[in-house]
Amino acid sequence: MVRDKKNNLNDNSTNTKINAKINDLKSFLNQCKRVLMISRKPTRDEFLNVSKVTGLGICLLGAIGFVIHVPITYLKGLLKP
Repeated sequence: MVRDKKNNLNDNSTNTKINAKINDLKSFLNQCKRVLMISRKPTRDEFLNVSKVTGLGICLLGAIGFVIHVPITYLKGLLKP
């Protein structure tokens, strides 16, 4: 009899956890649906602006990496021999 009560409590907590996960998933899917409903295809100008900014960011990060890499490589060459 005691075991049945413990198993019943475990089953209830397991069911509660499963229901909570299902509710979380439903909420997430509803949020995704809302975003997809209001999204639209960008205009040509919007696409070009985003492309320009992204390209500029990539070039900037590459330049920073190059500026850091060159002195370090030069210093390694001086310290090695």
